[in-house]
Amino acid sequence: MRFLRWEIYLRRTGVRISAWLSLRIFFSGLVMSITPGKVGELLKAYLVKMHSGVPVSRTGPIVVAERVTDLLALFCLIFAGSLIYRTGYLALVASGAVTAFLFVGLASPRAALLVLGIVERLPFLKHYGERVERAYESMRFLLRPGVLSLATTLGVLAWFAECAGFAFVLRGFAIDLSMAFATFVYASSTLVGALVLLPGGLGGTEGSMVAMLLAAGVAKEIAIAATFLVRIATLWFAVLLGAFVLLFNPRLAVRTDSIDA
Repeated sequence: MRFLRWEIYLRRTGVRISAWLSLRIFFSGLVMSITPGKVGELLKAYLVKMHSGVPVSRTGPIVVAERVTDLLALFCLIFAGSLIYRTGYLALVASGAVTAFLFVGLASPRAALLVLGIVERLPFLKHYGERVERAYESMRFLLRPGVLSLATTLGVLAWFAECAGFAFVLRGFAIDLSMAFATFVYASSTLVGALVLLPGGLGGTEGSMVAMLLAAGVAKEIAIAATFLVRIATLWFAVLLGAFVLLFNPRLAVRTDSIDA
C-alpha cells in the first residue's frame, strides 16, 4: 500500500523511473524507519536523484507528504477505533475533530495559509511557522483533495494491516479483545511514539502500548511479550528488509554511467 502511494506521488511529481527501480528505492528507504519521524527516508529522494538526475528539492516533498498522510491516517484509525470500541466521548470527539481539521487544512490552501498566518504572529512559534509554510508550499500540489484522499486511504489500509497484525498477536496469546480495540491501541501508541520524536518512536510506542493493554486487564507478562512481538513484526521487519535490499543491491546507491552521460 505504501509503495503504491509512493508511486502515485512520483507520477504526480513527473518523475519517470522503472517500477523495479522504484520498488528497490522504496524498500531501501525502510532502513531509515528508525530515524525520528522517519525523516531519514529522504534517502529515497537522494537515490532517485542518483538514478534519474531529478533534484532532491523536487522529490523531498514526497517524503514529507507521506509522513503527513500517515499522521492523518492514524487519526482516522483512532477515530474509527473510538467509534466502534466506544472508548469514550472525549477520545471520539478529539480524534474526529483533529481528523477533519487536518484534512480541510491540508486540502484547502486558503485554510492552511490562514492557520499558518496566525501561527507566525505568535512570538514563540514564528520561526517554526515560517518553516512549515515553506514546506507546505513545496508540497501543496501533492495535497490536493483528490490526491490527499487517495494517499490517506492507502495510508489507512497500510496502518490497519499493522493493527490487524497486533490483533493476531493478541489472539495468539488467547487475549479476547476486538479488532477495534487493537486498532485504537496500536494507532494511539504509534501516534504517541511519533510525538516523542525518538528513533522509531522507541519507548513512547512500547510504553503506551503496554500501559493500554494493562488498563484493559491484560497480564503484564503478556502485554510486554505482545508488544515486543508486534514491534519486531512491524518496525524491525521494515528496517531489516531495507537493509537486505541495500546489501544485495550495491549499485543502488551508485550513480550509473548512463546517468553521468
